[in-house]
Amino acid sequence: MVRGAIVESQNIFARIVLRYLDRKFNSGLGDSCWLLHGLVRALKPATVVEIGSARGKSACYMALALRENGRGMLHAIDPHTSTDWNDTKAVDSYTWMTRTIRTLGLERWITVVRKTSNAAASGWSTPIDLLFIDGDHSYDGVKRDFDLFSPHLSERGVCLFHDTAWNVREDLAGLARTDMGVPKFVDELRASGFPVITLPENYGVSIVQRRKGGLPLIVR
Repeated sequence: MVRGAIVESQNIFARIVLRYLDRKFNSGLGDSCWLLHGLVRALKPATVVEIGSARGKSACYMALALRENGRGMLHAIDPHTSTDWNDTKAVDSYTWMTRTIRTLGLERWITVVRKTSNAAASGWSTPIDLLFIDGDHSYDGVKRDFDLFSPHLSERGVCLFHDTAWNVREDLAGLARTDMGVPKFVDELRASGFPVITLPENYGVSIVQRRKGGLPLIVR
């Protein structure tokens, strides 16, 4: 009972700090961080993998949900060096992210993997229940990340992509980089039969099930 009260107070503190830090994350994820948090709370994943952490907004919200669940581990993959797709003020982000994780008391729930996705995928064998791809936004880059990690999705696992709505939001027309490939790749998944739900706010978050045609709802 006492331990439960302590954990609950830690979670309340974390939510307050996250609200204060919101703008300091310099992330385009916006309030969709709560979508990630809610999915982790609902799915109760044992293993979460994130590709592209930057300053750690999405990682902290998902790790908070893991702590509230009382189980699971998030592997946050990012080289934390200059790339073609860094968020604003998120180039050398390792120190800021790890300090925030410590402030929130989330060390137990996050493994910070300071590697490229290629390096992190080498030898990977753990089933993944939730995969969040928000790293290299070029077509080849996002396809590579999906191809590297989606084979490890568990039977009921899901994959999420950020920045998928640049081509359908009128207010974003003309603002997308010409080398932005996430919308094209995710739309190809949709056209090939993967169930895709896209929420267009915060530049678009798309949820993709691992099986073409979706998870069967009737066992025959």
